[in-house]
Amino acid sequence: MYCIKHLLKIVNFIYYHIVTTKIMMDPKSFAIEDKKYSDLWQHDYKDANWRRLANAVLKQAESNGNNPLLIDFGFGRGTAMDFFESNGIYVAGVEISSHAVALQHKNGREVYHTSLDNLDMLKDNQFNIGFCNDVIEHVPEHLVEPSLEEMTRVCSDYLFISVCPTPSDHLSEEGENLHLTVRPESWWKQKLEKYGKVEKKKLLFSRSLRYVLDMKT
Repeated sequence: MYCIKHLLKIVNFIYYHIVTTKIMMDPKSFAIEDKKYSDLWQHDYKDANWRRLANAVLKQAESNGNNPLLIDFGFGRGTAMDFFESNGIYVAGVEISSHAVALQHKNGREVYHTSLDNLDMLKDNQFNIGFCNDVIEHVPEHLVEPSLEEMTRVCSDYLFISVCPTPSDHLSEEGENLHLTVRPESWWKQKLEKYGKVEKKKLLFSRSLRYVLDMKT
């Protein structure tokens, strides 16, 4: 019995430290994505409609009776960060665009230039709430689960996430559709359910799917 348990530990170690570490964006792809979004943010690209999901975050924070530590996964122009700070919530951020990161550094914010699948600079449960508004569909499909793994690892309580299940209306400077993972609602819900209790926010006149993932239960 001891030998079997020891073998299982070895297998789990190999899987976590060797297999899973390979499932992350390679440097070449990271540089391409960085340039793609830095080019867009320097032109007319705008943050997706974040206000309704952000209001749900405020409501949750009020019901908990505290000021949570929040991280914005894919903060773009930083307009949602402005909103959270104006409501007394500390917010950090992650963004793949070096241009966007540089702008927020000038504002004195805690921001990180990395991809969602690689948050090694952040500790487990470092934040109470994660906010990811119409970002995860921009991730290649093979990196969706590694990204969700990392986001839920660094957040202790909730992940507020919005997903657009249709192709993007906006194209890259090279004419590429920006939504690299276009999947139906059932697919996204199944992915999220691996990490906690999923509540769908029903909002009228929105093509995006908005969820609250409760990791406490």
